[in-house]
Amino acid sequence: MPCPECGAQTLDFPVPSDARDHLPDEREGATLCTQCLAVTPLDDPPADYPDFTTVSEAFPSDGETAAVLACLLAVVDSLALYRSEVDALATLAEGRGVDVLLFLHRLDRDESVDPHFDVERRERQLEQLI
Repeated sequence: MPCPECGAQTLDFPVPSDARDHLPDEREGATLCTQCLAVTPLDDPPADYPDFTTVSEAFPSDGETAAVLACLLAVVDSLALYRSEVDALATLAEGRGVDVLLFLHRLDRDESVDPHFDVERRERQLEQLI
């Protein structure tokens, strides 16, 4: 299914159960745009986690951990509205051994993606939050 924001290909993934409560939509799956990194809900996700490193090397190789970071991308562009959700998802990712600020920094430097939000700005704001 193409991305509704930019028309690029998307990557379908199951939303980890511990991340689901921190998203505006509690569906069991989501799609990540391989170009603009927009995340949209998905009714029928795959059973297994995909390889998120095909989107960007900034993602960890562990699919479930990468899915938590993709969930973070779903709300980080609306930090004022989803402040507690962003904090909770960042905490989940950090609990899995991810440096969230380093992840965002690497995304910002990755020329293979063109995020629909200002990564550098969100990185600075998130640094103050967490």
